[in-house]
Amino acid sequence: MKSILILSHCILNTASKVKTDESDLAEEYKLRSELLNKALDENIQLLQLPCPEFLLYGSHRWGHVRDQFDNPFYKDASKKMLDPFMMQIEEYASYPDEFNILGIVSVEGSPSCGYKLTCTSKKWCGEMGSDPDHISDIQNSLEMKEEPGMFMQVIQKELKKRAISVPILTMNEAVSLIS
Repeated sequence: MKSILILSHCILNTASKVKTDESDLAEEYKLRSELLNKALDENIQLLQLPCPEFLLYGSHRWGHVRDQFDNPFYKDASKKMLDPFMMQIEEYASYPDEFNILGIVSVEGSPSCGYKLTCTSKKWCGEMGSDPDHISDIQNSLEMKEEPGMFMQVIQKELKKRAISVPILTMNEAVSLIS
């Protein structure tokens, strides 16, 4: 039997992430390395999901928050880019004696691919302008909430629609599962 992990795109391709100070991601990159090494050591097959933010906004995008993606356009675009992957998941799930789908691995804090933690703000919209107080107010409105990112929410709905039971895991949970 082959075991399969379905990965958020940036776990395999960090070039797709929003530009940031890489040192801020040191902990995430360490966990990512541990997950990938264990998966390879255990001969676990890896399926890479698309990155909705990269596909919709490119490599020179600004950072976003979940609230900005909570609209019918983003959800529809996500569903369309997920369709071929959902069909693959459905195919693997149809043969449980041959394939064991361990889970879908999230990237916590992401407005798209976080599962248990996502970045949100009701004020992160419109022009930033040049008023330092206004910019500070917007930045101070950012918060991490214990809820799924919008892409993960679309994935959950698509799995449910197809009656497929696959857990969504954080990288920590995936590492523990493999150990």
